[in-house]
Amino acid sequence: MFSLRNIVKLKYLFISVIALAFVLSTLISVYSNYKGNMKLMQEQTLENNRVYALKLAETVDKFIVNSTNTMRYSAAEIAYDFENINKLQEVANRLYLQGDTFSSVLIIDAEGNIIVNAPQSLGEAGKKALSTNGMENYDKHEPFISDPYISPTGRKMIVISMPIYDEQGTFKGFVSGSIYLYDSNIFESILGEHPYENGSYLYVVDNKGKIIYHPNKASLGADASKSEVVVQLLKEKRGALEAVNAFDQPMLAGYSQSEKTRWGIIVQTPYDEALSMVGQQVVSVFKIGLPFILFSTIVVFLLASHIVRPLEKIAEITENSVKDQEMKKLKGIRAWYYEVYKIQEALIHSFSVLHGKVNTLKEETSTDSLTKLLNRHTFENKVKLLTEKKKDYTLVMLDIDWFKSINDNYGHIAGDEVLQVLASKLKESLLEDDLACRYGGEEFILVFTETTIEDAYERVELLRSNVQQIISPEGEPLTFSAGMANYPLHGDELMAIIAKADEALYKAKDNGRNRVEVTNA
Repeated sequence: MFSLRNIVKLKYLFISVIALAFVLSTLISVYSNYKGNMKLMQEQTLENNRVYALKLAETVDKFIVNSTNTMRYSAAEIAYDFENINKLQEVANRLYLQGDTFSSVLIIDAEGNIIVNAPQSLGEAGKKALSTNGMENYDKHEPFISDPYISPTGRKMIVISMPIYDEQGTFKGFVSGSIYLYDSNIFESILGEHPYENGSYLYVVDNKGKIIYHPNKASLGADASKSEVVVQLLKEKRGALEAVNAFDQPMLAGYSQSEKTRWGIIVQTPYDEALSMVGQQVVSVFKIGLPFILFSTIVVFLLASHIVRPLEKIAEITENSVKDQEMKKLKGIRAWYYEVYKIQEALIHSFSVLHGKVNTLKEETSTDSLTKLLNRHTFENKVKLLTEKKKDYTLVMLDIDWFKSINDNYGHIAGDEVLQVLASKLKESLLEDDLACRYGGEEFILVFTETTIEDAYERVELLRSNVQQIISPEGEPLTFSAGMANYPLHGDELMAIIAKADEALYKAKDNGRNRVEVTNA
């Protein structure tokens, strides 16, 4: 028999071992979760920046195409009345005033003389058009977009020019519109604002790597061609990578090149800012779990005072629980008397709480916080797994119609409520193996597994009809437009399927919205 003094000392030793097991289990779980979430957050930030850069590049291209079409229409309009100075001035004024697109407009004859200009205060009429007017490609008699250059007035600008031909095909001259890159115009609207508030910023380089737009004006004109990000951009046109900026600050950068202008748009986020949230989440989980650890330790202490079995048996149980640290093995311990049963119960409870917190944290990093649908990264991983397993599925990309007006007129809280209501309807439409994801903003994606395009169409039409019964904050029915594509019918890779569905979505919007379109590719 042990003396009371020996029993008390051994009891405390036993409790210390159990407490150590709890602490080690917690630290290992938190650390492994921390490392996993660090990698996940890094990948998500890189992907978000890549997609944002791509969207901006596409927006710039669309703007250039629209501006070129406008210029082409004006060139055709004046080709048959080129001698009418009043008509030329009227067209130049209209191009200058409409849409806040062009900072100035010139109409130039076949000999390179400037006939009219807008605004008329520019004072270029009657002068010779030189390369300093962005007309270095004048002799080619073809439409062209100049590279960014500095005008004689010191402004950074580009020029969009369209040749003028009459009905006999005779070259009459050019209509030319200049865009000041840093004045208050459409380019400043496209490039000057972005939604991130975590230290992210974007800058733009020309096709030679020279900075033509940067939030820090002191960086304008700097040669960034040796930058790791710019080197990759000029080589690959689009992508993402971890790099160091000019101030030796680690950044997570996404980049994309505009097809029309060949500008490179780079969006980057400070590495520390992007990953700081992970550390905050881990600390929060640890704080929540700590009281449960202390509570479980107290329970074990009380139970240990009733242990009368030989110390060898207690040590064996303790050793197993410390070494295994797994729920399955812990449950496998044979608790054939009360004291051991209570210790086992306390351990299982403690580990269950910790594992529950870890699972909660994993769920938070795999779902969208607002709608509770899958986030983009988790969704893409799940669908890529379906693709790898060659399982058929139909992918539906949908977008709330006129959602921006809800945010603009009723605020983002009302907009968030609309997103949550739609997410609830999406969940109701899912079968057991289907997936729903908030892809970004007001865009959502559904994946119907083992479903033909015809059956999926009927399900989406039913969903659209149900959603239309909801009244938006504007007092109108809530509607969405959707595009559909099927694997493997329309592609053999996830991104190809998404692209096809996205094309069909834009077709649905072009055809009047509140409808479902299937890709015709």
